[in-house]
Amino acid sequence: MDISTITSAYTAIKSVKEITQIVLDAKVDAEVTNKVHESLNKLGEVQDALFYIREELLSQQDEKEQLIKKVKELQEELEKVESVKYITPSYWVIKDNSENDGPFCQPCFDDERKLIRLQGNGNDSWTCKKCTNIFYGPNYKAPVRRARATSSYRL
Repeated sequence: MDISTITSAYTAIKSVKEITQIVLDAKVDAEVTNKVHESLNKLGEVQDALFYIREELLSQQDEKEQLIKKVKELQEELEKVESVKYITPSYWVIKDNSENDGPFCQPCFDDERKLIRLQGNGNDSWTCKKCTNIFYGPNYKAPVRRARATSSYRL
């Protein structure tokens, strides 16, 4: 039973109660009056029950929509995690068309499941602007430091 059916039934019972009240207002004998009062009470109980059922259905519909939204979010998160691959020293998103997207920060993804793109510093050196970690790729070559010549002669 859906909400529109419950609402229609609720409205129909309300109309029956109004008609019954009109009959009650008419001059009828005591036995008919008692029967009409009993009917009105029962219709009121049914109307209250329908109102409660309608409220429950609305509540369950809201809960269902929230659960559907949560399932969708979890499916998207699962798809993201399944497409991410760790290639030292960072994460990459592996796509079907063999184009990889990245690199992404390893600590940020491990801690928060967020793909934070690393910024290239040249020479296969990368920095995360969020956590400020620096990463060195496999082609990184440390700069050669040259000794500074100083004069030790004094005159």
